[in-house]
Order: sequence, then C-alpha cells, then structure tokens
Amino acid sequence: MTKVETLRPVEVSDFYIKQITNGMKRYFKENIFDEIFKILNDNNVVNSASDIISALKSGRIYYSNGAFRTENAFSNKVATTLEALGAQYRYGAYYIERSFIPLEIENTLALVAAREAAKVAALNKFFLDLPSNLEKLTLDAFIEKAVDKTFKKFEIDLLKTAEEKKIPTISAGFNVSPNVKVSKSEEKKIDDYWKNINKQEDELKKGIDKAKKDKDKDTKANLQDQLKALRKSSRENAPQLSIDFNNFNLDKQSQKIAQDYVYNMKYWVKKWEVKEIIKMRQDVAKMVSEGARVPTLKKYFQGRWGIAERKAEFLAVNESHLAGSVISATRYQGMGFTHFQWDRSSSKEKRKLHEEYYGKVFAYNNPPLIDKDLNITGLPRQIWNCKCHIRPVINRSFFENSRKIQNAKRNIFKKAWYTIQNSAQCHNNPWRYRRFGEGQEV
Repeated sequence: MTKVETLRPVEVSDFYIKQITNGMKRYFKENIFDEIFKILNDNNVVNSASDIISALKSGRIYYSNGAFRTENAFSNKVATTLEALGAQYRYGAYYIERSFIPLEIENTLALVAAREAAKVAALNKFFLDLPSNLEKLTLDAFIEKAVDKTFKKFEIDLLKTAEEKKIPTISAGFNVSPNVKVSKSEEKKIDDYWKNINKQEDELKKGIDKAKKDKDKDTKANLQDQLKALRKSSRENAPQLSIDFNNFNLDKQSQKIAQDYVYNMKYWVKKWEVKEIIKMRQDVAKMVSEGARVPTLKKYFQGRWGIAERKAEFLAVNESHLAGSVISATRYQGMGFTHFQWDRSSSKEKRKLHEEYYGKVFAYNNPPLIDKDLNITGLPRQIWNCKCHIRPVINRSFFENSRKIQNAKRNIFKKAWYTIQNSAQCHNNPWRYRRFGEGQEV
C-alpha cells in the first residue's frame, strides 16, 4: 500500500444494522406472512373416535390418486386402522379404492376438500386486499429509531477516530457540538501510545522488506502475521478519550441523510412487495390447478418467508453501508480531508476491479470507477455487496495551517473589536450607522 498517514477505517456498526434488519423482518412478518400462515393453519380440528378422521382433519394424512398419503410418516394407530379397512401399503402409501372407503371417512374427505378450497379462497382474497392494506402501513415505525441510533453511533465513531490522530474536528468543520474535554495528560498518553505503535509497525515493515530481499518466505509470513496482530490489538487497546456525547444530536445534514435512508428503504421495500405479491398469487394459482394441497402451500410460503428475511438483510446492509459512505465522505471533506486510501475488502468474494485499487490514493471529488458495466464512479461501499474499507488521508500541513489561519482571524477580530470599542467615534450615533460614502460633502 502507498505509505501515507491515514485515519483508521470506520464502518456502520453491524449491531445496529441487525436492529434495522430485525425491524424490516417484523414488518414483513406482521403485515404479510403471519396472516398467510394463520389462514393455512386454521384447521378447527375436532377430536374424533376414528384415528383416520382425526389425521385427515389435522392434515397429517390425505387421500390422493387412490391412496392415503402423508408428508412425514404414518402413526401406528393410523396404519393399523387403514390395514383393517383393507388398504395395502405400497411405495410409502396405503392404496384403497374410493368405493371401499366407509361413508364417515368419505364425508371427512369431502369436508377437508371444502376446507382447503376455503383456505385457497381466503388466500386469494388476502392477496387481492394486500396492496391497498400495505398502502395504509408504514415502514417508518419498524426501523426509524434503529436508523437514528445507527447513524448517531456512526458519527460519534467518525469524530473519535479524528480525535485519536489530533485532527481539529470541531474547528475544521465537524458540524456538531459535543463537549470535548481532553486533558494534557490524556493527549500525552495518546501521543505516546500511537508513537510506540508506529515505531513497532515501522520495525516490522523493515523486517518484512528485508525478508523479501532475502527471499525468506517463512520469516516474511511470520512478520506479516505479527503486523496484522499488532494493528488489531492497537485498535482494540487504544486509549479512550473523555468525550461527553450525552447531548450529541445529529445536525440538519445528518438528519436529512437519515430521512433519505428511511425513504430509500420504503421505496425498495414497496418495489419488492409489488413483485412478490404478484409472484405469490401466480404461484398459488398454478399449484392449486396442479392439485397441490395445504401442506405443499405451507412449504412454499415458508420458502418465500426465507426469501423475505434475506431481502431484509440485504437491503439493511447495502443501504446502511451506502448511507455511511455518503456521511463519512461529507464529514471528512468538511473536516478538510481531500483524499482517501482504498483499503482491502473484508468479503470472501472480491471484485477484481476493486482489488486493483487496494492501497491506492484517490481524491474525494474524483473517485474511481466502481463498476465497469454500469460505468459508475464512487467510493468504497457505494456499490452493492462491496465490503472495501476507506481510510481518509491526513494532510498535517493543511490542518496546522487551518488552525493558524483560524487563530490569526480570531486575533485580527479581537484587535479590530478593541480598536472600535476604544474609538472616540464609537459612541457617535451618526458614525455608527452611516454607510460608506454617506454624509460626505459634494
């Protein structure tokens, strides 16, 4: 990687992304799938003296193509009763002609068929009413609080990483106002800590370079592992700052991003719902026409519920990282960072294009191509399933100069204010309110 000084990468917390995911799952479950399974599971089972009738009413067995069948296994009682009726067991089913079935069981078959038809009719009605019912519902209630916590935590983490490297975040444009109180002893402790870490890193890097030249693969691998372990432990054991974030509030810009996040999620969810409802209706109609029974429909909807869960997880992860990328870029540029280093992906599946960027430095206002086919440029995490990290590049001279300029402005203002306050004209009302050029003799 290019040797530049950077901040450590900050990503949206997986814990809070999970909270958003769970909120979306609850939304799908409560508004769509709970009602579907309620319809399919409503058997109104009545105990019967006949084990076969009880099994038929509960859905444990069914009659199809001249045989009693089951999705799982026949109980001993049911098997004994069917054999007593003259049914013959072949290929996992008990075969018996319809005409030999007792009238009581025949009536039960008719009752079960009518009940299944009623369930299919109820499903059809549910899907017909679902679009209009979903219009009355809102995703906000399920994810809004989680989204607010997610980005509040993310912005605090951004601020902390800048403070670790002594970047003047507040004065350089980090548009929040937490009470930052860092004592001199803490500053020295942090400085000493990171100086020691940097010294250890440099020594390990020199050792790796030497091992490369000597073609000593074992030593090189060992030192690389040590470097990786050092970097991990340095972040985990870094000294904490005394920063009070109790009164931390997202500013208008951050609130707008959070609102846009919720809006985007609602858009994608509604778009997915429309396609999903149409597909489920079509699939149910096709399965019923082919003779599918309620247990088959249950399995189908369990599969669709699994798809809904994965969709919720994908949307939450993808949109959270995208929003986080936008927030971090906005914040860091506001703080004076102009460039970033593209860091390697934490995903098992990596884009070859992105692998070419590892360690390279780019300008925030001129990001590289992130998808050749779509011809999209952007930052890490701004394309789906991208798990690359971003490291803002520190320009020490910029921050030192910006601090000097701000101090100079402050001093000039103080001197000007002192001069005006002590001027003989200060209490002269016409002077105080006269505009430039007014009152001059013609």
